[in-house]
Amino acid sequence: MLKKPKIIPKEPGVYIFRKGKTPLYVGKAASLVKRVSSYFKKNPGWKVAQLINEADKLEFIKLESEIAALIKEAELIKTHVPKFNILMRDDKSYLYIGITAGPHYSYVLKNMRVRPEGKKRLSDFPRFYFTHQPERGEVTIGPFVEAGLLYDVMRLMRQIFPFCSCKQPHKGTCVNAEISKCPGYCCSLDRKATEGEIKHYRKNIEAIISVLSGKRNAIITELKHEMKEASKSQAYERAAKARDQIYGLESMYRHRGIALKRRGEVPYHKIERVLNTLFNAHRIKRVEGYDISNISGADSTGSMVVFSDGRPDKSQYRKFKVKTIEGPNDVGSQKEVLRRRLTHEEWQFPDLVLIDGGLPQLRAVATILTTPRAREIKLGALAKPPRRFFSRAPSGPGQNEDLLHILGRAKPVAVKSLPQDVRHFLQRVRDESHRFAKSYHSLLRKKSFAASR
Repeated sequence: MLKKPKIIPKEPGVYIFRKGKTPLYVGKAASLVKRVSSYFKKNPGWKVAQLINEADKLEFIKLESEIAALIKEAELIKTHVPKFNILMRDDKSYLYIGITAGPHYSYVLKNMRVRPEGKKRLSDFPRFYFTHQPERGEVTIGPFVEAGLLYDVMRLMRQIFPFCSCKQPHKGTCVNAEISKCPGYCCSLDRKATEGEIKHYRKNIEAIISVLSGKRNAIITELKHEMKEASKSQAYERAAKARDQIYGLESMYRHRGIALKRRGEVPYHKIERVLNTLFNAHRIKRVEGYDISNISGADSTGSMVVFSDGRPDKSQYRKFKVKTIEGPNDVGSQKEVLRRRLTHEEWQFPDLVLIDGGLPQLRAVATILTTPRAREIKLGALAKPPRRFFSRAPSGPGQNEDLLHILGRAKPVAVKSLPQDVRHFLQRVRDESHRFAKSYHSLLRKKSFAASR
């Protein structure tokens, strides 16, 4: 008769009752110590008592989350078919995940159950479904014991790798496409999907299959490779998408949940990952924006605005009255303002400095980043397009033509090529520094006018 182990892990994971090398029962738990201890209570029931009497060994596999345990449990039950897993289910059926697909698509789904799809329009875009009764001879993913957790996993997976759930093609955009859970092109009659879109959809399906089959590390490795290649070719939106998918998988397994996009608000971690790629940085939490304001060189002022984790921190804003530069010299004024700012070592140093200007401003400011601490700061300049592009200053359609100059990079980055969230963040920092500099300049002009009267 098996005795209760003296040490049982507290972490989530899988436990295996064995007789010799033969698994008798496989189970999963959010807390191994709580779940396994229940088997050794008084009057556990005849099935548990029979299991305890027959087993001579109890093995634990610690995992990082209950989701990882769910997938590992399914893998082990499918591999070993332990007799007590069948006995202890009684008349309850395990849950399996299957997929619909056209015959020409089945080569992608070597380890998936394939149910022929009647509608030709949807044959390129398989849909997942749940079943308790897999047909004989067909391969499925599973068996899964806990249906509720499996449904949660699929909901989370759909946020990371969107897929279609529409049973019929239709006009217009489905609700799931509106909330980024469906690609949209897969079920719409209004447009024909391109080969690239079909390929992208297939990659999403394959990624979900890999994760549910216990191959999460393989898909993360593939996504990291894709992210690096996209970054090298300056396909920043594709690189950001791969990063979001990596983060989503890691979040799901660590039970941090998936950060959802709210109306008008984007989690900064998504923006930061693109900035890290752009500026070859490990972290960009504090961003400082700088601008110069004057009229024909009179009463020149400089502004410093601060964004922490993507949000403006107005308690950290600073304003400067340019003292050593005469006339309309924005380049010299930027150097003076940054030089004076860097003397304040009691202020938290930025991870990224974004100045309003082009290459002249960027090169000028770079010359004063001479100390070891200052050299760690990443530097960029956001150049406005020619004035003819503006419908109103500083915002307007012309902002789509902005160029981002990065210290150490030979060619500027077209801001319109960046993901929309990143583009808007950079422009917001620039516009806020412009607003703050202009407001201080207006104040000084009023004081000068009052003094002259």
